[in-house]
Amino acid sequence: MIKNYLLLAFRNVLRNRSYTLINVLGLTIGLTACIIIFLLISYEVRFDRFHKHYDNIYRITQRTRSSSGEELNAATPYPVAKAFRNDFSQIPLVTQIHVQDESLVAVGDDKRMLKDIVYADSLFFEVFDFKVLSGNPRIELGEPGKVFLTRSTADKLLKGQDHGTIRYNGVEDLEVVGIIEDPVPESHIQFTMVISMASLKSDIFGGFPLDSWDMTAAGYTYFVLPDNMTPETVLKGLEGFIDKYYKKDEKEHNRNRVFELQSLRTIHFDTQFTDHATVTKAIDASNLWVMGILGIFILMIACVNFINLATALAMRKAKEIGVRKTLGARRRQLTLYFLGETFLITLIAVLISLCITEWTLPWLNGFLEKSLRVNLLSNGMLLVFLLVLILFTTVFSGFYPAVILSGFNPATVLKSKVTAQGTSGAGVRKVLVVFQFGIAQVLIICTLVIAGQMTYFRDKSLGFSQEAIINVPLPKPDVSLQASLRTRLEAIPEVQHVSLSLGPPTSDNVFRTNFQRNEKSSEGYTTTVKPVDWHYLETYGIKLLAGRWLNDTDEKQTGLDLPLEQRHYVYILNEAAIRRLGFPNPQAAIGQTIITGVYGIEAEIAGVVADYHTTSLHEPIVPVIMMNFPRFYYDAGIKVNSQNLSQTIAAIRTAWESVYPDFYFEYTFLDEEVAGQYRQDERTFTLFKIFAGISIFIGCLGLYGLISFMANQKLKEVGIRKVMGASVASIVMLFTREFIKLILIAFALAAPLAYFFMDNWLQGFAYRIDMPWWVFLLAVVVTLIIALLTVGYRSIRAAVTNPAEVLAAE
Repeated sequence: MIKNYLLLAFRNVLRNRSYTLINVLGLTIGLTACIIIFLLISYEVRFDRFHKHYDNIYRITQRTRSSSGEELNAATPYPVAKAFRNDFSQIPLVTQIHVQDESLVAVGDDKRMLKDIVYADSLFFEVFDFKVLSGNPRIELGEPGKVFLTRSTADKLLKGQDHGTIRYNGVEDLEVVGIIEDPVPESHIQFTMVISMASLKSDIFGGFPLDSWDMTAAGYTYFVLPDNMTPETVLKGLEGFIDKYYKKDEKEHNRNRVFELQSLRTIHFDTQFTDHATVTKAIDASNLWVMGILGIFILMIACVNFINLATALAMRKAKEIGVRKTLGARRRQLTLYFLGETFLITLIAVLISLCITEWTLPWLNGFLEKSLRVNLLSNGMLLVFLLVLILFTTVFSGFYPAVILSGFNPATVLKSKVTAQGTSGAGVRKVLVVFQFGIAQVLIICTLVIAGQMTYFRDKSLGFSQEAIINVPLPKPDVSLQASLRTRLEAIPEVQHVSLSLGPPTSDNVFRTNFQRNEKSSEGYTTTVKPVDWHYLETYGIKLLAGRWLNDTDEKQTGLDLPLEQRHYVYILNEAAIRRLGFPNPQAAIGQTIITGVYGIEAEIAGVVADYHTTSLHEPIVPVIMMNFPRFYYDAGIKVNSQNLSQTIAAIRTAWESVYPDFYFEYTFLDEEVAGQYRQDERTFTLFKIFAGISIFIGCLGLYGLISFMANQKLKEVGIRKVMGASVASIVMLFTREFIKLILIAFALAAPLAYFFMDNWLQGFAYRIDMPWWVFLLAVVVTLIIALLTVGYRSIRAAVTNPAEVLAAE
């Protein structure tokens, strides 16, 4: 019987080719969007689930409360791991890692900058399930000078060999003692090599001791919670860390710091931490909900098309249904027959959607920087999703039309007393059209608001210059080499200014520490400390408001050749720091003394600069303290003439390589780095444009099919009206006025919904636009124009038909 239903459905599909094409096209686009959204969501929720201890792995974090607010940090002081092992001997699996963004690696003359370097101890591969292909990390990672390479890194550096020696950062030889499989993309810890934790030296932090409880950089401590313990038990034990391990003078500064736990299950979705522990940044889980809802809406819009067209086609099928019921067909059988037709169309659309998805994934993966893949054999969840999708679409799209069509009275049908208006669910079609265009208008309004915020990002002044500035990393803070590099760079005619620092104004390379007005003050605040030289102001175009800027004398008095106690420092603060300290204006702060957590240095405020953005516009401007600190000059900011950039970069490369011949030259443009801060927002904007376009296109397909049916049903009426003298414009209005009314109703429902969504989205930005009223007007106007073009095209064709051809049979 099922075979018979499918055969009849196939014949019916062929009989109504144009409507079948519209339905298949609409469903295909909607299903493709749903499959892609499912792949995105499933990719994100799979993060870290491959670890066998997934449910029991926790990371120790810290929370610091101060008058400037609350700060969460996933990194902890390096002695935390040792103290944790000491206090929790009943927890055997505890590991500590240090994450390095990138480093120079050389094998012979082959030099490469490798990203995602991880230092780890001997228990790393027992806490986490990264596959070890060769070597014994339990032993080797406990010794200095040892390194494990991923398979892909070993193929590049060692040409497929599993053992050898690599030169690390130009100063240290590391023995390759094993190979590990490349981490899967769905891991919050990514690496190209794993170096033994015993190899980590304080030189990497400018000499700050690794055993200091005040030293928080990029170290992270994880452990596996035994089944017989609870997180609450561990938290209670962590409460005593401050009193037990901090020195007497350190306890006062850290009285508002607490250590907490973060489950591995939440790491990928927790965006509240100020640092990023790994390469893969956390995402906001609400974004997944939004994408899921968008997918459902788009699918429902496609299903609405099917319902509209199926109910509109009732008149064509009415006599067929009447004959079948007269011959004894039951309503249940007819319902299954029509559901079979819907199933066939849905199955065809799903198969085409899978092909389109596979075809678009390379572009999508490059755009989103993901690793999405379609593999029905290995991805059981995708197979289940497709089955559920087919079932849902079949039932949702086909059930109502099947019930309507199978419910016709055979006597009424065979007497030709069934009218298009009375049997095709005109009221339901109106509701569904309102739904379609309501969703389309919500997406249009959201797209326009996001576009406005993106434009605001591009146009808003950040408080510093970013044009024609090239940033070049410096491999090591050697004062003589830095001076030599500066001399060579300034000799290049196109170079206007050169500044050595820890990084440009927007760089993540900063210190976060406490500062206060003097030693006796009990009120401490959190600040960002930026080591800079005396050329920083002119290079980046920062505005000085009061006092003076750093000068050559300041730099000489903070040289690395002087003992710390003989160095003389001065501080430059921004307006936010001045306000935080309670000074009424910038001038009032000049000459006042403050103390910071950087070696406890107490120095006077020499100058105040205007606020500038150190992070993206998502975050408010924070207090910033700038100071001479040559030990942390790891970046050269080079202001150049924008003419002949390729020649200028070549000259800079030559100068750099003459000073650092054993290192790898690379550079970035500051404006590109700033733009990168909004890359995720730009992706969101692009996705919204795509989804809005899809919803509008599917809606137009449905409108075209619906108006085509209505035109065919009213051909005789149109012919009579033309004979009676009706104009083409009046006939077009006959078809369009109903849809205009429905679109306006849809707008009345869509506007408050879109306002709610966008108002909440804009709250995520410290600096944002006011939602303009014109986006709502533009949304309804655009929708009306698109709908009128769609409806107008088909209605004009009906209006210009020769009435003699239509009325000949009468």
